[in-house]
Amino acid sequence: MTTANSRVRLIFIRHGQSEANKVFELICGQSISSELSSLGREQAILLGKRLKYQKLNFDYILCSTAMRAKQTAELALKLTDMDLSKLVLSDALLEQSQGDWEGKNRYLCYSADIMTQMNDLHIEFTPPNGESIRMVQKRAVNFLKPYIEQAKQRSIEETREISIAIFGHANCIRSIIQYYLELNPKYTWLIGQQNTAMSEILFNEHGTALVKVNDAAHLTFPIPGSSEEN
Repeated sequence: MTTANSRVRLIFIRHGQSEANKVFELICGQSISSELSSLGREQAILLGKRLKYQKLNFDYILCSTAMRAKQTAELALKLTDMDLSKLVLSDALLEQSQGDWEGKNRYLCYSADIMTQMNDLHIEFTPPNGESIRMVQKRAVNFLKPYIEQAKQRSIEETREISIAIFGHANCIRSIIQYYLELNPKYTWLIGQQNTAMSEILFNEHGTALVKVNDAAHLTFPIPGSSEEN
């Protein structure tokens, strides 16, 4: 008897540069209302041109409720043939809450004692009245699991790969990748996440595979035909 196999691909896309990102010294955190900067909008458009050129089509499109993530998704997807009505917004995909530190100077918040705690606790470290990355991971993974299971069933029924795009944030994306790849939590911080970078995980009959991480080639290399009107 042949066992049916499923193939489900998760495509993580970090938002473009936001106004809050422009000042590195300030701790951004969730900053839900922070919009894309002019550079961030350009990055989202370049991402959209890449998606169109590669003829990517997402079966599910999930997105954080933060304005910068939503704007990134909308600007990019409008340049493709994908249906914007598929876009599902969820607070579960928001960035890590930095609590009392949000909007404050990171060099004033990160004292020597705090840095020691962060190095010792890794993803378990919790900012004052904020969230640890482990907390972020729990809410994000709990939200994603039903979509992944549904996608696996669809993949078997339709005998094809099913894709799930997730427009989100650096620490949230890092936490999900760490969870599914079962990486040492100590190194979660080292998973690079540039603005509008794409990372991919594939679930198939062999298990879970990391396809790529922090791929922002569309910001560096011109997309063929990208100078044309879309």
